[in-house]
Amino acid sequence: MSIPYGQDYPEPEWPDGPPEDNVPAELKTVPSIGQRHPVLDWNRVFEGAPEDVEWLVPDVIARGRAYSIVATAKAGKSLLMLDVAAGLATGRPVLGNRKRKPQRVLYVDLENSQDDIADRLRDMNYRPEQLDNLRYLSFPTLPTLDSEAGGRELAELAELHDASLVIIDTLARVVRGEENSADTYRNLYRYALAPLKAQRRAVVRLDHMGKVGASGARGSSAKNDDVDAVWLLSQRVEKGGLAYVTLALERQRGNAHPDRVKILREVEPILRHVAIEDEPPLGDQLRIQETIAEMARLKLDPETGGKRARTALRAAGFKVRNDIVVAAVKARKKAAEDAVDRPIPELATFG
Repeated sequence: MSIPYGQDYPEPEWPDGPPEDNVPAELKTVPSIGQRHPVLDWNRVFEGAPEDVEWLVPDVIARGRAYSIVATAKAGKSLLMLDVAAGLATGRPVLGNRKRKPQRVLYVDLENSQDDIADRLRDMNYRPEQLDNLRYLSFPTLPTLDSEAGGRELAELAELHDASLVIIDTLARVVRGEENSADTYRNLYRYALAPLKAQRRAVVRLDHMGKVGASGARGSSAKNDDVDAVWLLSQRVEKGGLAYVTLALERQRGNAHPDRVKILREVEPILRHVAIEDEPPLGDQLRIQETIAEMARLKLDPETGGKRARTALRAAGFKVRNDIVVAAVKARKKAAEDAVDRPIPELATFG
């Protein structure tokens, strides 16, 4: 039976009552309230060094965090996220970063036709047999995600497909409540987003910009209260289809994400998105090099992340801005990756 999108599934009819009512009392095990709601074990919470951010897409998407990407219509947010999703699913470089182990991605799409999706993936040079890890739901008949039924269905789907990342395209089409009501997005978080975060799954939801001149997403301001970062996406298209996409950080929890990520959208020889960087001011360049030298003196592994690096530098009395530490960490990791990827020259033969 097909259920129209946005309607809850009917309750099943049980001739002899629900199955759990037919289980003998001696076989029923009811967890105590303490087991249902365990408190934190502070020793485990505090043990070891602070964890660094585990990036799925460096600087943009971290594991276990929730994001909103907001843009005007036709700005290319779905195109960007399809490239990200397919790259993660196949282990290709994402935004020009180094190849990584493939990740399962669940894409919930109520915007784009299957023909559009196939055309874009062909332009990105993908073949059907490469895309097994990209679990794509095209116009699914899920209950709305601001309902208990919808949140439960989405959590079960994410678990079924073992998704590291869940993409929702777009937000307006998966909620039933009033767009200008804060309760709509509180329910969305309670029923759909919080369970996914508890399972350490990243969530990216795409949203539409407000009216012309508005600085953020349309609708209630509460819709962004629950996410860890809000990216505002804009693009500048040049002749020949070349485009520059900018992700500007509107807000975030913590300081893991940079203020801006600039991306080049190439169309030849294949369609892809590559992050590009501006040269920092000369003074910052010098400070970055000093920070790299200090990290080497402290014998920090090149894979050391930002949190551990800041902790070690602070303990050594080396004072530096957070953005300088981030730049130094990225430079060390890139140098280490380049060294791994660089072919080893053949040894000369002496005889």
